[in-house]
Amino acid sequence: MVLVLVVVAFALSGCWAGLRLAMKARREVALLRRVNATLEARAEQRARDLETALAVAEGQAAQVEAAHRAKTEFLASMSHELRTPLNAVIGFSDLMRINEALEPLSHRQHQAVEQIRAAGARLLTLVDEVLNLADIEGGRLTLEVERVDPLLIARQVCETLRPTAQTAGVDLREPPPVAGLAALADRERLRQVLTALIGNAVKYNRPGGAVLIEAHQSSEGVSLSVHDTGPGLPAARMDDLFQPFNRLGREASDVAGAGLGLAVARRLIQAMGGRLEAESREGEGTVFTVHLPLAVAQPRLVAASPVPKMDLPEATLLYVEDNPSNIALMRHVITALGRIQLHVAETGPEGLALARDLRPDVVILDINLPGMDGFEVKARLAEDPLTRGLPVLALSARATPADMRRGREAGFAEYLTKPLHIPALVEALSRALTPDIATRTAGAGAA
Repeated sequence: MVLVLVVVAFALSGCWAGLRLAMKARREVALLRRVNATLEARAEQRARDLETALAVAEGQAAQVEAAHRAKTEFLASMSHELRTPLNAVIGFSDLMRINEALEPLSHRQHQAVEQIRAAGARLLTLVDEVLNLADIEGGRLTLEVERVDPLLIARQVCETLRPTAQTAGVDLREPPPVAGLAALADRERLRQVLTALIGNAVKYNRPGGAVLIEAHQSSEGVSLSVHDTGPGLPAARMDDLFQPFNRLGREASDVAGAGLGLAVARRLIQAMGGRLEAESREGEGTVFTVHLPLAVAQPRLVAASPVPKMDLPEATLLYVEDNPSNIALMRHVITALGRIQLHVAETGPEGLALARDLRPDVVILDINLPGMDGFEVKARLAEDPLTRGLPVLALSARATPADMRRGREAGFAEYLTKPLHIPALVEALSRALTPDIATRTAGAGAA
């Protein structure tokens, strides 16, 4: 009997233990279910929060993109509006300088014309730098990277800046030519960068100082250094050197500038796959070094002959332009050139009618015309059998790379920009009025 009771007791205790374990398991399962439900609710809430954040981010990205587009449109519009009056300022001052032999100016008048021309050029540079910076930051910069000789470009820049250096009393030492120097870069953008660097080395130098340009080529690339003997910069200011609109304490100096040149230069070099570095010692001078990728491809031999300089032949010119000051400037320029008969139309439809009636030898066409813009006028001229063979030159204040590319695609023989550069206009007219010369030159270049 005792044994039976012991067995029953053990059985009852085992059942009780099993029952307790089962109840504990049920409690733990219920707890796990509650925890799981809580986690699922939190996950759903987190997913909703992420969806909301994503929608907000997409909306902000759209707003940023819209702001970039609005800034681009504003800058393009500002460029056009500034270039139009600058066309008259720079154009008429150039014309007065060109005609000075026939219409002499007094000494004070000559100085005034030079000041007007210089101020117009500074404003034009500022407009270009602002547009360049906006294009770079907005990812709209277009480059044509090719094999170039950076030292040759530097020598050409030195030749252009030599009168400025002589006026400032600075010895601008043109680098000697070096055979076989080749880098990958956009030719015109590199010219822009070197003009800024060498120009600054002259402007911020001292009377009796010097500017030296050196070039080196290695297996890693090509480097071009611009040394000056100016006042240099303290080490504490070097971090601010490439910041836009930062003139490093020289805002009150007599040297004109907006503090954009170096910022644009560094971004342009970076866009070409290179880098721009600077070293400076206060009281001794500064060295800017441009590093560019090495061009390893062998150049193709080209036999070319320069276009011979020649006088413009007698011709009939149709100018389609709505701005009175631009029309007045063109009348003065054509009068100075002589042997060209100028006709003016102020609207697109009037220009089309005159082109059909006159059959001019060349047409110069503004782009931003009222009602019918220059691209549409060009397309209409190309559609008409009577005018489709006319050489058409664009002359516009719309001067962004995209505008120029669109002009080339539209079939303009040349795309000139305002402010008007009279020598460039003469060369374009020469090519348009003497196509046999241009054809021979093109054929030689393709040989």
